[in-house]
Amino acid sequence: MPLSAGITTPGLIGFVLFIILYFPIIYFVPAWKVQKLLEVQVVVATVTLLGIMGWAVAENGGSPGNLVAPAIKLTKAEAGFRVVQGITSVAGTYTGGTDRSSDWVRYSRKRHTSTPAIATLAVTVTLTALVGIIATSALAERYGMLEWNPLIMLQWLQQNYYTPKCRAGTFFAGIGLLSVTVFVNYTQNCVSSGMDVAMLVPRYVSQRRGAIIFSILGVLANPWRFLTQAETFITVLSSFGVFMAPAAAVLVVDFWIVRRQKWNIPQLYEPHGIYWFTGGVNWRAMVAYFMGMWPALPGFVGAVSTEKVDIVWRRFYQISFFFGFLVSALLFYIFNRISPPPGLGVQVSFDIDGSQVLEASPDKEGGLEKGVEVDVAKVSPN
Repeated sequence: MPLSAGITTPGLIGFVLFIILYFPIIYFVPAWKVQKLLEVQVVVATVTLLGIMGWAVAENGGSPGNLVAPAIKLTKAEAGFRVVQGITSVAGTYTGGTDRSSDWVRYSRKRHTSTPAIATLAVTVTLTALVGIIATSALAERYGMLEWNPLIMLQWLQQNYYTPKCRAGTFFAGIGLLSVTVFVNYTQNCVSSGMDVAMLVPRYVSQRRGAIIFSILGVLANPWRFLTQAETFITVLSSFGVFMAPAAAVLVVDFWIVRRQKWNIPQLYEPHGIYWFTGGVNWRAMVAYFMGMWPALPGFVGAVSTEKVDIVWRRFYQISFFFGFLVSALLFYIFNRISPPPGLGVQVSFDIDGSQVLEASPDKEGGLEKGVEVDVAKVSPN
């Protein structure tokens, strides 16, 4: 392969083999039957990551490397900003997965099924980042090469230390990373994108067909170009916060503050019901989303290209998670106070036999008045 391809011949062969393995899983494994496989992947991921970290520390004589002393001197203001930037980077990486939790809790049988994920995600994100930092620091001190991507590090080790022990270690680590990558891609990208397409054109596209369409588009996008260097790899991951933080703010404010955890579930499936809004678009959400997102776009363009961008716009991009979340959350709340959407404060669910169950009704101020019976038909604008 030429250098302009951005991938080597062995790398391309590996990618083709991955696609051959991955596509049948999309087609034959329904989303609602994947939970048992995911439980296995939690164990595989834990063993693989801890194994890589343990080996890295052992290679460095039992030391995790220098985790305290900075490589460069920073002022207190700059150091504080870098801390915020680091939090933004990690939060941006995981916000997408958080937003997509609704794609999975729809299969649950109880309300608030996703609530425990708030604490669980915080713990796993922190521990995973810590494992990566320790492994990277130990290997940097041992071999003098700073590499955050474990796949590239394993390739480098094979090229420079091609011993039986190295081959065995990289093989088992590679199998673990491959297994985890398949199911992370399945749950976080494939199923979610398939559901989005199926929602837009349900008459023609099912969730499975939508997943296959996006997987094909993903291949055509040459994803290996995002992994050519660590800086690009981290930039792509952390940039998700630019787009996902404002969306997360809208979802959080809408569910927890505006609607007070109350939903009229039958109306979610009612054409032109209370959740249809004007022309199918909730202007409150869209305006709040774009107002929180656009200031970070110039900095994002500068980060992923060679364009020169002013330092002000780069700063907006570097703290895009906090800025985008706060701006969109505040604007969305204000818009809903000025123009409240219909059906606030009413929880209508389904019983086991399919009948509608009304749990609460709104009072005159829009608060909740539990235990009062309300005609379900009056909740609909029709």
